[in-house]
Amino acid sequence: MKYKLFLLLFCLTILALSLGGCGALRKKPTAKEPPEVRLERVLLERALEYEGKGDSQRALQFYEAALAVIVTKKKGLEESVLKDAETHYQRGLDYHEQGKYSKARHEFLVALRLRPDFPEVLALLKPPPPPPIGHYVVHEVKEGEYLTAIAQKYYGDQSKFEIIARVNELEDATKLYAGMTLIIPETKGVGFGDLVEKQSSELPTQEKSGDRTYAKVEAEGVDKAGEDPSQAQEEEMDYDPVAIYQEQGVTLLEEGQYLAALHEFQKVLNTDPSRKKVQEYMAWAHYRQGEVFFNRAEYLEARDHFYEALRYDKEWSACKEYIKRAEEAYKEVHYLKGIEHFEAERLKEAMAEWRLVSKIDPNYKQVKSYLLRAQKLHEKVQELKEVP
Repeated sequence: MKYKLFLLLFCLTILALSLGGCGALRKKPTAKEPPEVRLERVLLERALEYEGKGDSQRALQFYEAALAVIVTKKKGLEESVLKDAETHYQRGLDYHEQGKYSKARHEFLVALRLRPDFPEVLALLKPPPPPPIGHYVVHEVKEGEYLTAIAQKYYGDQSKFEIIARVNELEDATKLYAGMTLIIPETKGVGFGDLVEKQSSELPTQEKSGDRTYAKVEAEGVDKAGEDPSQAQEEEMDYDPVAIYQEQGVTLLEEGQYLAALHEFQKVLNTDPSRKKVQEYMAWAHYRQGEVFFNRAEYLEARDHFYEALRYDKEWSACKEYIKRAEEAYKEVHYLKGIEHFEAERLKEAMAEWRLVSKIDPNYKQVKSYLLRAQKLHEKVQELKEVP
C-alpha cells in the first residue's frame, strides 16, 4: 500500500510538472523549507490557479497530487506521535522500577494523551486492588534506611518493596524519613514466616517493641465462606476513564496547558457535575488562562475566562479585579487606536475602533462624540466623491 501511495505521488507530480511547466518551482523556497512542504505548496498553488481559470479537470489533478503529499505527511506524523508515546511509556517504566511512582504516573499520562488506546498504559493506570491484610507489622523508619532494605528484612526479597509502597500510598518510595511509620503487611504469597510468629508470641496487640508493632486485622471484603478476596477484587476492579481524565487535567494544569486541562476537567464534569475538587481545578485553570490572555493584551478573552472562574467561586476578588482591568485596558487601547486613525483621516477604521469601545461602555470618555463626528465627516467625503 505504501509503495502504491508513493508511486501515485510520483506519477501525479510528473503529471503536474508536465501540465504546468517548471515555472512554479522557480519560486525562491522558504528558508529551510522541507521538500514535501514545498511540493505541497506548489501543487496547491497550481490547483488554485487552474480552478480560477475554470479548468476543473486540471485543478482536480493538482488537488489529488497535493492530497497524496498530505497523506504521506500525516502517516509520518502519526508514526512520530506513536514513537513519542512509547518513549514516555518506557521512561515511566524506569521511574516505576525506581519506586518513583508519582513521576512514573506523570509519564504514563503523557503517553496516554499521545495514544489514548495504549493498552499497556491503561493496564498500569488501572487502580490495583489493595492486598488483603491479615497480619501486619508497623515499622518505624531509621535514619538512612531504604525501602528495599526494609523489604529484605521482612520478606527476604528487596524487590517486594512495591507492596509496602502501595499499602502505604507512597508517591516516591525513595523518599523516607527517620521516624516515619510504615505498615508492613503479610499478603498472599508473601508472608513473614517465623518472624511474625515470634513477634506474636512476644508482643501484645498494638504494643510497640523497638521499631515494630504486631497486630491482626480483618481483611477488607473478606468472604466469610472462604473465597479468595484478592481474586474477587481483581474481577470487580475496572478501568476508570473519569479518574484518568481528572489526572490528565491535573498534569496539564501543572504543565501550564490550561485550555487542554479545561477540556479534560469538562469530561469529568460531564459525567459527574457535583465533583467539588474538579470544579476547583476548573476555576484555577480558567484563572490562569485568563492571566495568559491578559499578558498577551487579548483583554476580552481574558475577561471571559475570569468570568468563568467566578462561576465556580463567586467571591474570588482577584478575578473581579482582573475583569475590571481587562475591560479598562480594552477600551483604552481601541479608543486610542480610533484617535490615531481619525488623525490620519482613516475614518472607517476610526469608527470601527470606537464602535468596539461603545459596545462595552458608550459613555467612555468622548467616544460617542468622536464617533458622531467621524460619521458626519465620512458622509461629507462620500458626497464629495459623488459630485461629477
